Amino acid sequence: MDEPIHVTDQAFERAVLQADRPVVAACWSRSDPRAERVLTLLEATARRYGGEVQVVGLEEKDAPQTLARYNVASLPQFLFFRNGRLVGRARGLPREEMLRPWVEWLLGRAPTPTLRRTEPKPTPTTTAAQPVVVTDADFDRVVLQSPLPALVDFWAAWCGPCRMLAPVVERLAAEFAGKALVAKLDVDANPRTAQRYHVHSIPTLILFQGGREVDRLIGVQPEPLLRARLASLVEEQRQRRTG
Repeated sequence: MDEPIHVTDQAFERAVLQADRPVVAACWSRSDPRAERVLTLLEATARRYGGEVQVVGLEEKDAPQTLARYNVASLPQFLFFRNGRLVGRARGLPREEMLRPWVEWLLGRAPTPTLRRTEPKPTPTTTAAQPVVVTDADFDRVVLQSPLPALVDFWAAWCGPCRMLAPVVERLAAEFAGKALVAKLDVDANPRTAQRYHVHSIPTLILFQGGREVDRLIGVQPEPLLRARLASLVEEQRQRRTG
């Protein structure tokens, strides 16, 4: 496809997470004076990489839950997906020649580019370095079958306390990278899992070990408490492995 597609919250799962190719998604606003430049960049990228990359537009009023789900706090912002996972993001509006090396990286044809300090800086990320977004479809595989202890944040885009907690969850994901899985599940988009674990108020944070729920905390919790609970599970696992 050599034209960008514009996606709503309802179509996001199918168009992006289930895409059969890597995805470049631009989060933008019609009210932004740079909107026309964003659309021009999307069209140019789609023409250049038609058939190799899915180029998607996520307008803030058409896809508010998606932007909240991926913690998009500033616009414009570019999200890079591979195999249904967010692998990088670029804040700001890059020029076409600046975006191109990142598309080549996304396709596996080039190393991570280095950029001048004056340019908006895309940052590669891994599922271990920030919260993993899980759904009804992959919850069992990603969380219950994880070899690591897991902390899952059950949240929703409309929930103010959830937004307060989001930076804490992000910091824990970075701090425990490689030691524990930190994940987020949107209860509106994934009601089956929320019902399965009897999540009736949000935010709810559930800790898993060996595929079983071992603890839960409801409401906004102090960061040191969450860190201590997760560290305790990591230490328990370490002792079992060495014992």
